Amino acid sequence: MKRRAAHGSFVAALSLAAAVLTAVLFWANAYAGFVQTSWAEIRLTPWREGLTNYRFFEYWADYYSRLAFDQRIQLFTIPVAGASDSELRKGLNRFHRGDVSLAIERLESSIDQEGVSEEKLFWLAVAYMRWAEEQNCLSPLTGPDGAAYSHVADPSRMCSLPLSVHHRRTRGAQQAVRLLERLLSDYDTENAVYRWLLNFNHMTLGGFPQDVPALHRIQTGMVRQFYGPIAKKTVERHANLVFRERARDLGVNTLDAGKGVAVEDFDGDGHLDIITGGTFDPIRYYRNEAGLAFQDVTQGSGLDGASQAHIISAADYDNDGLVDLFVARPFHHFQLFRNRGGTFQDVTISSGLLRQTPTAEIATYACIPAFGDIDNDGDLDLMLAQFGQRTPWSEGLLSREPMESKLFLNEAGRFTDRTAEFGLAQLVRDQIFLSASFGDYDRDGWTDLFLSSFTRGRSVLLRNLDGRHFEPTSHLSPNVAGFASAFLDINHDGQLDVFQAASSPAATATEYWIEGLVPDRNASSIIVQNDGVFESRPDFFKGGGVAGVMGVSFGDLNNDGCYDFYFGTGNPEPWYVLPNMMFLGDRNSRDCLGTMTNISVTNGFGNVQKGHGIVFFDFDNDGDQNVYSSLGGMWPADRWPNQFFVNDSSLDNHWVKIRLRGRKSNFFGVGSSIRVVAESAAGERVVRTYLMNNGTGFGSSPYLAHIGLLDANRALEVEVYWPASGCRKSYAATLDELNVLDESECFGGGR
Repeated sequence: MKRRAAHGSFVAALSLAAAVLTAVLFWANAYAGFVQTSWAEIRLTPWREGLTNYRFFEYWADYYSRLAFDQRIQLFTIPVAGASDSELRKGLNRFHRGDVSLAIERLESSIDQEGVSEEKLFWLAVAYMRWAEEQNCLSPLTGPDGAAYSHVADPSRMCSLPLSVHHRRTRGAQQAVRLLERLLSDYDTENAVYRWLLNFNHMTLGGFPQDVPALHRIQTGMVRQFYGPIAKKTVERHANLVFRERARDLGVNTLDAGKGVAVEDFDGDGHLDIITGGTFDPIRYYRNEAGLAFQDVTQGSGLDGASQAHIISAADYDNDGLVDLFVARPFHHFQLFRNRGGTFQDVTISSGLLRQTPTAEIATYACIPAFGDIDNDGDLDLMLAQFGQRTPWSEGLLSREPMESKLFLNEAGRFTDRTAEFGLAQLVRDQIFLSASFGDYDRDGWTDLFLSSFTRGRSVLLRNLDGRHFEPTSHLSPNVAGFASAFLDINHDGQLDVFQAASSPAATATEYWIEGLVPDRNASSIIVQNDGVFESRPDFFKGGGVAGVMGVSFGDLNNDGCYDFYFGTGNPEPWYVLPNMMFLGDRNSRDCLGTMTNISVTNGFGNVQKGHGIVFFDFDNDGDQNVYSSLGGMWPADRWPNQFFVNDSSLDNHWVKIRLRGRKSNFFGVGSSIRVVAESAAGERVVRTYLMNNGTGFGSSPYLAHIGLLDANRALEVEVYWPASGCRKSYAATLDELNVLDESECFGGGR
């Protein structure tokens, strides 16, 4: 009997083990990409940072999966908590919906009724901090009239580091300080987020650094770039750069949970317009009124039904000279709008991008796309980066079957899925790619592809083989969880480099902020090319590593021809409170070094709200670039008015603007390379290069090269390489003017 019982126990144990193994194998196969991502994080991430990443994803997935479609307002939003939910859940629900004062009541009630915990105290501190921001920063910026600005000489200083306009209504920040001190003393003395938020709230009260307890005072790392002798010297050294925040004056201070921005001359009147959108809001289309102001012309434009834009990317897909729009929407399906001359028509289905409107079970979580002519047939193809990974969540938006990243070939104005034919199907299967970028890095006439992945070790550079196939070449940044990306020639040596922004949770980014750059960890980088060999250089952004980046773009603030970068920091976490960062390109006499100096302390650039779509452009055609910045986060609570930094600097440097007119190449010459050689009165040469593209995605820049040339007073040569025709042509150009260069000159003036 004992032997028979033992045999039965062994069989039962074996059956259980087989069942568990079968379940594990099934789960690992069903969620292979998720398993690979998790394994990559374990292998490539320090354990503390890996734990932080897991907690971030758990938080994001929880609230993302709660989003539901509201028929009344025709938007996805966070529903009101149920009656059976705990007081804590009700408080967090109110917070994320944007009802911060009610959230405070619920959170305090939870502590009174259900007991105190570290989680509750932290959320209460964050809620009080946000309440203080709403009262002291948001309300004055969005008030009904200009009287709200009476005590503020420069509105850009509202909630921008270094804080020079302090909170008048102090209770919220004082309560946050009290709670954060308790968290540090009773729960976690070393917590970087607690420490930084304590210092930040003292800044809002005008008490930094003197009122911060010595044990928790932060005067190291990136803080020095905003407070102290380094900050003072930066302001003095760059006093000639003068920007004024004029979004309200010009009519483009959209209040939303900001995301994508596209800038182009959509109506063909010679002035650059703005189209912007937010996570929980409609798209807005602002027409430029001759550089004097912007007018909201959304109504009747064909965009008045579009909403909840994540990314807005502009490109002329049908080669008619009118720039069209691709809109990525994380809750709905993506959309393609054809420009009909300042009004737009939804052609998502008729263009072939979607066969039919997806059902509610299909997710098309499109991220940053890239338009480029990969087969040199003269029209723009589309690489669509997507959150294409199945996740083990059984309800909500994350339970939907994802659409993987896709390559669409443009065939006479209709898109066809060619992902498999170009060798990308296996690479993108069940994976997360957040950004795609095109550029001919090896100068063989075929545009290559860089895919930036949220998963460490997955970002990859792919070589275009004769317009028929992509071949992976290397994983350029194995330790980077990448977001926005772009090809550009950072040092103007004629070789395309790669920029990749690094995304990270608030805790990791805050540790960077406190400690400064740790080279082998996750930081944004210029990946510099030297004859086909790439080297990641996060140290090119001097003064500390730039982590936790969402939107980012580059341009030229002072017309010296060296690239300047503006980073929009953030992620969905409400406690991510770090400034946006502006870097000015360094040069040695006339040569751009590729390195950049942090000048975020100047001009109110260091806004602490979440940053997304950013575009450098000359809206008033006065020869210098301005900066439009979309602010706001992932939840309805994270709403902020967009900013527009208008360049009022006294600049003596010269410049040239170039529009390309393709014939065999696509209409705006996307993917063409431009090389400008200019000369000063003393005979000294300035050489600058430019890749015609639309930047880094969240901010879609115009297809208009704005190239600074220092003190040059004449252009010796402007050379354009047109990839579709293979023509390399030299053109004459006039400085301080817009020049239109036509590919037809390659063929004696004919097409």
